[in-house]
Amino acid sequence: MTNQENLSKETTQESASVIISRHKLRVRVMQALYAHLVSETPAEEVFAYLLEELHEAAKVEAPHNAEFLREMFFGTVRNLPQLRGLIEKHLVGWTWDRLFMVDKCILLCGLYEMLNFPDIPIRVTLNEWIEIAKTYGTARSAGFVNGLLDAIRRSLSQDPHSPIAQKPL
Repeated sequence: MTNQENLSKETTQESASVIISRHKLRVRVMQALYAHLVSETPAEEVFAYLLEELHEAAKVEAPHNAEFLREMFFGTVRNLPQLRGLIEKHLVGWTWDRLFMVDKCILLCGLYEMLNFPDIPIRVTLNEWIEIAKTYGTARSAGFVNGLLDAIRRSLSQDPHSPIAQKPL
C-alpha cells in the first residue's frame, strides 16, 4: 500500500469514529432542529438534507447510533408541543418567545433524550447538552440549560410513573 493509500485509509477511519460519536450526533440533531424550526421546512426534508448522510454512515459503523440519530430528531419534532409545554411550565422569569433559538433547540432535544432513552443515565444527558450549550449558545446558555433541565428532572422524578423516575441519575 502506498503512503497516499495509507493516509486515505487512516483519514477515513478517523472520520468514521468521529462521525458516529453520540456527541456529534446530538450536535447535528440540534442543528437540524434549528433549521426545521427557523425555516419551517418539513422534518423529512431537513433530515434528508442535513442528517441522511450521517445516518447512513452511522448505520455502517454503529447501527444503534443511526437509530439514536433518527429517533432523536424525529421524536423531538413529533413531540414539540408536549416538550415545549413542559419547558414553559418550568420557566421562571422568562417566556418561550424570549428564549434564544439555540437554547430552545438544546432544551427540546435534551428533554426529549431524558424522557425517551432509558439506557442513557440522566447525568450523561445533562452533561452532553450543557457542553453543547457552552459551544453553541451564549455565555449564559450552559447555566440556563443546566438549571432548567435539572428543575424539570426534579419535578418529574416526584411522579413514580414518570420515565425520569425510572432512570439512574
